[in-house]
Amino acid sequence: MFGFGRRLAAVVAAALLLSIFAAAPAAARAPSWSHRDARVCGAVGADQARCTSIARTFYENGSAFHARTKSDLRVVPTAAQTTWFHGPDLRTAYGITAQGDPSKVVAIVDAYDDPNAFANLTRFRTDQNLATMPTCDLATLTSLTSSSGNPCFTKVNQTGGTSLPKADSGWSNEIDLDLQAASSICPNCSILLLEASSASMGNLGTAVTTASNTAHVLAISNSYGVSGDYPGSLATAWDNAAKKGIAVTSSSGDGGYGVLFPASATNVIGVGGTTLSTDSVTGVRTSEAAWNGAGSGCSVYNAAPAWQTIPGSPCGTKKAVADLSADADPNSGLAIYTTYSNVTGYWVFGGTSLASPLIATLYAMQGGYGGSTLAGQYAWASTTPYYDVTTGTNGSCGTVLCKAGPGWDGPTGRGSISEVVMAPPVLTSIAVSPASASVQTNGTQQFTATAKDQYGSPISSQPAFTWSVSGGGTIDPASGLFTAGSSAGGPFTVTASGGGLNGTASVTVTAVPADFSLSVNPTSQSIRRGSTATYTVTIAGSGGFSGSVTLSLTGQPSGSTVTFTPNPATGSATLTIKTVSSTTRRTYALTIKGVSGSLSHTAAASLTVTR
Repeated sequence: MFGFGRRLAAVVAAALLLSIFAAAPAAARAPSWSHRDARVCGAVGADQARCTSIARTFYENGSAFHARTKSDLRVVPTAAQTTWFHGPDLRTAYGITAQGDPSKVVAIVDAYDDPNAFANLTRFRTDQNLATMPTCDLATLTSLTSSSGNPCFTKVNQTGGTSLPKADSGWSNEIDLDLQAASSICPNCSILLLEASSASMGNLGTAVTTASNTAHVLAISNSYGVSGDYPGSLATAWDNAAKKGIAVTSSSGDGGYGVLFPASATNVIGVGGTTLSTDSVTGVRTSEAAWNGAGSGCSVYNAAPAWQTIPGSPCGTKKAVADLSADADPNSGLAIYTTYSNVTGYWVFGGTSLASPLIATLYAMQGGYGGSTLAGQYAWASTTPYYDVTTGTNGSCGTVLCKAGPGWDGPTGRGSISEVVMAPPVLTSIAVSPASASVQTNGTQQFTATAKDQYGSPISSQPAFTWSVSGGGTIDPASGLFTAGSSAGGPFTVTASGGGLNGTASVTVTAVPADFSLSVNPTSQSIRRGSTATYTVTIAGSGGFSGSVTLSLTGQPSGSTVTFTPNPATGSATLTIKTVSSTTRRTYALTIKGVSGSLSHTAAASLTVTR
């Protein structure tokens, strides 16, 4: 019994243990994550631009994952092999501290309408704890000052009107990316969105022209392009906008090595793309590499601007792309609020469509550089600080055109953001024009002064100048008008003072040479044929002229008798022309010539002979 009892107890215990293990749940399996990238704008026809945005969709265990809120993206683990940035993260990564102000306007040019542009921008700014940005009309936008309070958002069609084009889902994603990227870099800059009627280069160019004619617009971003390059005749709108001193940026592409227009236009700042990596704790950039989707190459048609200085350029005399670069890789993209794949929420977007508004808004935030110098010149100024991107490639061309390296390269241009895209201009010199002048005794000469920055360009706000002259003559201290004395001399020094600096020019006073001039009175008269006409010829001397002048006439009617009394003359003479009865009736052009030694002058008159 006892043995049986022990065996029974053992069986019961084993059964109990088995039931316990059987009831325990199986260990949870970690979800499998993946992602897929897609262009939001499809293929287009000839003379049609395609936007350069790329959307990233995450998949959890094979099913699309949708982040309805900003915080939802946090559940995507590092196993998805992706990173992204929220708006303020980009400012931290690039070390940007300035905030901008409402008077600084960045223009965004895109095709078609985004009906939810303002609503999505508002949601994005709210989630990023950015200041409220109300809507406003063009009149309000162009009257904002640095102390106006909140920035504002204006949406117009390609000519500045309020009748908007039809909507397009792909371009709506592009618009949301552009607007939210701009707010990420400059929270307090105002935004002007111009929606072209279509993606044709003609309509987009019209929008660019409208933007360039709008007060306070300091930069224009163009996140689109057409492959294959276009000649300068189609680049007029973009080049002309740039010639006003506006920073005109354009995406270099999202398909790797190859040229995209208008990034290849002469005066446009072509923006390449990078993969941005940051410290996981501080958020500060640790490295940046060329993104393999960034466009680059040489324009076939458009000349390189004078400011694009690439030693031994592989493009020769043609425009090289890119000029500058910024974050573009969807693997380090920007989380934006938009409707994609019929789902409204947070999506991660990349492409050089991200890089273009980042660079453009940075230009706008820094205040612009006036119409006297192209913004691209500042992008290439030797004193401009950049983050030199030296690794990565966007193709297999085997040259600097598609492989990043020290200095300029195709995918990243001169480099990426290093706190500022270009060194802000400061007053460094005053130029006086003309630099040298020769003025005759008792004559005048107008001098002008221009305050210039370290790039040799006029600064946007010129100081008041005070004028002085040393050595001889006098000068108006306010206007710069120099008046010579009665004696020859010099050179004398003219000085313009302003902004704590001086600029100088030289002026020499010379004696007025001895000379004379002729005049005739009347200058025209009418007589009957056979009659006599008389004119008074006056000789005026200058510079101490004291000689006599021998007078002669040409152009008189045939057969008429001509006399000057006296001849030679020293003050005046009477010209007498006696016609004959057969003189042809018409108007005769008379030329009176006076000669004194090597000096010779003429005066003109006319004689009309009637019946």
